[in-house]
Amino acid sequence: MSLTIGAALQQAIQCLTRSAVAEPRAAAEVLLADLLNRPRLSLVLETHHRLDPYQAELYATRIQRRLQGEPVQYITGVQEFWSLPFRVNPHVLIPRPETELLVEYGVQALQTWQQPSSLAAVSVLDVGVGSGNIAISLAHTLPAIRVCGIDLSNDALRVAQENAQRLGVREQLTWVCGDLVTALRQDAPRFALCVSNLPYVSTTEWEQLPRHIKAYEPPMALLGGDDGLDVIRRLVTTSPRVLAPGGTLLLEVGWQQARRVAELIRQQGAFGEVGIYPDLAGIDRVVWARRCG
Repeated sequence: MSLTIGAALQQAIQCLTRSAVAEPRAAAEVLLADLLNRPRLSLVLETHHRLDPYQAELYATRIQRRLQGEPVQYITGVQEFWSLPFRVNPHVLIPRPETELLVEYGVQALQTWQQPSSLAAVSVLDVGVGSGNIAISLAHTLPAIRVCGIDLSNDALRVAQENAQRLGVREQLTWVCGDLVTALRQDAPRFALCVSNLPYVSTTEWEQLPRHIKAYEPPMALLGGDDGLDVIRRLVTTSPRVLAPGGTLLLEVGWQQARRVAELIRQQGAFGEVGIYPDLAGIDRVVWARRCG
């Protein structure tokens, strides 16, 4: 006799718990709800509904993948960010909640850029787009702006392009494959905002990361050299040439990096105001700076 939803969930949760998998109930429910293409809440209301043999087999395979350490988001292929469903795969970093701060403060910076009525002429640069979560969220929130996204990985750009198409902002975005701002032509227009979540994990921190991150997420999107700041230093040095006078630079940084990054920006000499925003956990997470006018 085939399993009911309730029995399948109970078995999965017990199995994940025995193997010390993080958040076993959430993982079991998300994987089944996605497989059945129904809201997670509906599982509670339909515990007596029976899975057909094919569904039960697929679910068992998903639970086995989770037991081996694969993140839930790569199994389902989806991660919510800024209340939008983004497609993800192992070519891109899984978007984290704290990165929504870049979108929040990016929107604020753009809304105060000159006059709100000028948003139609505003352009944004997202360096290291990954799944496109930052660029697309900004475009979705401010339909009048135009966003250029740069990434070194063609595979990542394909994911971002698919997300832009699915989420209805394709016309607002252009994509460039290349290395930071050197990918842009020298005569490219200046941007009102340059936003970036670059690799910032140090070599020492990398060794301490959980297996499910090191084994599945792309190292190129995480590793930032001995102190974690190799790529960020390069962007700080080169970003002034692509920012309009008065334009804003927004960078996500790692734990205990914010003050060092802020000092790098001050030493660069092209920026006036420099500041730091904490995340909800109180960790200094975003460094911002305004290009001298």
